[in-house]
Amino acid sequence: MVKEQTHPPVKLDAEQRADLLRRSYAAWFKAGGTETPTERSGVKMRLGLAYVVLHGAGGVLAVYRVRPDTQTLRALKRWPKSLES
Repeated sequence: MVKEQTHPPVKLDAEQRADLLRRSYAAWFKAGGTETPTERSGVKMRLGLAYVVLHGAGGVLAVYRVRPDTQTLRALKRWPKSLES
């Protein structure tokens, strides 16, 4: 069983959230994604970590974790189920 860690909360303003969402769209299409993410896509916080979740018509297309120190995006192959809703 994986132990849940809590991290110091990352504080993002509206401009930073918009920039992360824009960069995640670019990463999605650069990786070969063909389906356009919907307006349900956005930045979500879980246990102090920030994630960018791209939703499509059929569900979650991709999830990117945001590094708190450099705000770089990392594509996840598996993500917490709580991010899907």
